[in-house]
Amino acid sequence: MESTEVTIRDVAARAGVSPGTASRALRGHPQISEACIARVKEAAESLSYKPLRDRSGRRRRAPLVGKRIALVMLGIDRTLAGLPAVAEAIHGAEEALAAAGAHPTLINVPDPTSPPRALRRVRFDGILAKAALQGDIADAIGSKFRSVIESNALVWMLGRPLGMKGDAVGPDNVAMGRLAAEALVAHGHSRLAIVNPKADHGMFSLRQQGFTATATELGATVASFTSRRNRPRDFPLEPIVDVASVLPLVEALLRERPRPTAVFVPADSIAALLYRALSSCGVKPGEEIAIVSCNNERSLVAGLWPALTTIDAHLRRVGQLAVEQLTRRITGVFDGVAVDINVTPTLIPEASLAPHAATAAVRPR
Repeated sequence: MESTEVTIRDVAARAGVSPGTASRALRGHPQISEACIARVKEAAESLSYKPLRDRSGRRRRAPLVGKRIALVMLGIDRTLAGLPAVAEAIHGAEEALAAAGAHPTLINVPDPTSPPRALRRVRFDGILAKAALQGDIADAIGSKFRSVIESNALVWMLGRPLGMKGDAVGPDNVAMGRLAAEALVAHGHSRLAIVNPKADHGMFSLRQQGFTATATELGATVASFTSRRNRPRDFPLEPIVDVASVLPLVEALLRERPRPTAVFVPADSIAALLYRALSSCGVKPGEEIAIVSCNNERSLVAGLWPALTTIDAHLRRVGQLAVEQLTRRITGVFDGVAVDINVTPTLIPEASLAPHAATAAVRPR
């Protein structure tokens, strides 16, 4: 009996898409939706499809073997790069680079006005970059250093600095804010607040926008308590580790009338400080006032009680997808205009979502 090999046309027909779309979906093309990719992969698996280049049984060559890849930390202090939110993305990128056969060079550029020789004199095939999202990086690095960075295949992890070229891979920040607002309103909260000591932070601003817009649509009010800097940002940026940076915002929140019953913060590192600040003011965090945060940085919040509700940004996946997009650029699979790839977040509900007392009191027992 004659056997028939399964082709990409068979996979496309099973998935209900064109052969070209099926091919791009199997390569994880950034302009193909996650739902379509999942449907095509399911069709390929059900048909036991193998790409032509795999049918010989020979091992495929890793796509980045022999390629020079720079993993650049731009304008941030080493302590900031060590935060779980950044470290997880870096770990994901390192895993994907190793799987692709690359041996990356880690280059730390704490002061973007003084780029190291490794970036100025060595020609790289691609750059993965994590930059400070406060302050004007594009202006600080100057046109010469900027042209060096942007002359390579370039992918930014966790946000593209304002005015810079290149692809960007990160969490869907607006969706993170939306999830937080929906969760709090669903638990009976209608007077909400935002505490953000980094109001000029690019990612935090998007999360705040998503939260405010969704809460307003759902009929809730939002009071914003933020800190701003009047002078230009100095590099390298350092993490906020002192509760004193959050305490004035919390004190202003507690003076608000009527007082908010729930707070949204844009990162778990800030949520940990918020717990301390509320406690110092005699308010039980997560009980007398609900709290929702972002990033799922478990090492930072594991000791908080009641347990913190957070939104998983899937940061390791961000790093992996950044490498996949860089590989597509380097190998010529994708040569279109710059793209933004956003990873869908997931709410992790915990006890800090405590329902508003007035709502809880009227619930049937």
